[in-house]
Amino acid sequence: MNKWRRSGLLLILLFSVAAFLRIALAVKPGLWADEIFSLAIATGHSLEHPAAVADPAHGDYAEPREPQVPSAFHPYMRHEMPPAGMARVLRAVLLSDTNPPLYYFLLNLWTRAAGTSDAALRLFSTVWALSCLPLLWAVGQRAGGRRVAWTACVLFAFAPRALFYSAEGRMYSLVWFFGLALVWSTFELARRRPQPHLVLLWSVSGAAGLLTHYFFAFLWLACLIWLWLHPGGTSRAYVTAATVIAVFLVAPWYFHLTTSLDAWRITGDWLAQPLSWRQLLLAPARLGGSLLAGRGIWGGPIWPDLFAAGAYVLLGVFISQRPLWPLLTYRRQLLWLWVLSSVLGPVAFDVLTHSSASLILRYALPGLPAALLLAALGMSRLPCTGHLAFLLLLLLAWTPAIGDIFENPSRPWEPYPSVAARLDALTVPSDLVIIHSIPSGVLGVARYMSTDTPVVSWVVQLGLRSLPADMEHLVVGRCRVALVKIHYLNEPSPAEAWLREHGELDHQDKIDGLTEILYFVLEPPAGKSTKTCPAWSRSTPNAQGTNRRLVRHTAD
Repeated sequence: MNKWRRSGLLLILLFSVAAFLRIALAVKPGLWADEIFSLAIATGHSLEHPAAVADPAHGDYAEPREPQVPSAFHPYMRHEMPPAGMARVLRAVLLSDTNPPLYYFLLNLWTRAAGTSDAALRLFSTVWALSCLPLLWAVGQRAGGRRVAWTACVLFAFAPRALFYSAEGRMYSLVWFFGLALVWSTFELARRRPQPHLVLLWSVSGAAGLLTHYFFAFLWLACLIWLWLHPGGTSRAYVTAATVIAVFLVAPWYFHLTTSLDAWRITGDWLAQPLSWRQLLLAPARLGGSLLAGRGIWGGPIWPDLFAAGAYVLLGVFISQRPLWPLLTYRRQLLWLWVLSSVLGPVAFDVLTHSSASLILRYALPGLPAALLLAALGMSRLPCTGHLAFLLLLLLAWTPAIGDIFENPSRPWEPYPSVAARLDALTVPSDLVIIHSIPSGVLGVARYMSTDTPVVSWVVQLGLRSLPADMEHLVVGRCRVALVKIHYLNEPSPAEAWLREHGELDHQDKIDGLTEILYFVLEPPAGKSTKTCPAWSRSTPNAQGTNRRLVRHTAD
């Protein structure tokens, strides 16, 4: 078997393993709020708008006054007949999101064909993540040769962050794809004589990235600066032309950027807290270190990361004993600019806007391929045996985190399937479920409920409900109420205060530190027989799983 055939088979094997891991993760059920938001926007439904501008005719979320069966909320997460067009999707993005619209446009087309199941949504991201592997190989070969390309692809296949976000229903794998396409075309423009198709590819990939995530702008600027400094076979006139084309392509959206970002949204203030100077100074290290770490929002023990960090220190010491210029050749400078722009960009954004975006580790994800390429480049400085040993040790250190990714929910603090399962088990259609959350949270619980227990949406930020009138209206004919508190942005629940005053807390389920279900039994109206309310006489499991008979505490 010749070398090229052997390499081809190994690449197919690596791709198959990467695909198997990502597909197995993508088909796990259970979306979190932002993924539900992705489905809503892609199907033409706005969720985050002020109540006064809600237009149900255009698919906007409108909080129902009356209790609804859970299935009444499902249309917000699926296509209408006929499906909403791109104009509706664009309107939903302008009203609800703080990201550009391209991801939602493409997801709209995908879900028309693949459906709106959990797996269909996440497999869209998986397809783009797997499409990154050939581009990562090509960029790695341009930057460091076959050895670097091989190592980077192996790292991408198994890196916890690459794996986790390859199977999440958000736009990050699409950002990687456009970023790799932009960097590859940047290298090709500098390597060859000016060719119109390369200029167009550079412009289109850059514009596509800018229309997918705003923080892609940091990578685009890094490529532009590098290409201006190292035009190579092209000329700065062609670089200018490519830049003009990219700006022309994104201008229709970016002209509306200020209006879009200034619009009120239910979750619009979640990054509005300014950071201290200490936080800003530490942010680049946190963002950069997270790209190669095993631990994340999925969990994972700390000791493998400490072990890996020690290995990186030893690798740095070894590299420092040898000439450093091979790591700083003009092509490799682009990799450094790429990762630095991705970790410093959010910090600069926070300084300018007095926000806290640099505390969110996923905002550095545009730099993930660059971090993997630089790690591969550093390993390539080791002897062949040492290179292989270091790579295997790094993969071993990542193994516990990979296990946690498959074992744990996507976001443990947003366990919508678990909440729905508890409600299905402990409520009946004569009960009432009040969900204190944001619209995505209401939809998340309703999505996984299989009973017809009536559901009430209570989004405090919309300001549509008031006490005591709404509670008195909602509980008419009810004697048992389940209050779900999930993803509620630290807003106290008005319904809880009323229920504690007018009913008895039977028990509560604490599913995690931020999510709980409170089960209340209401006082029967004066003169009404308690026999009309089965909840007063049946045995009900409490939070510890034991049974006790509900006791009526009244002042008869």
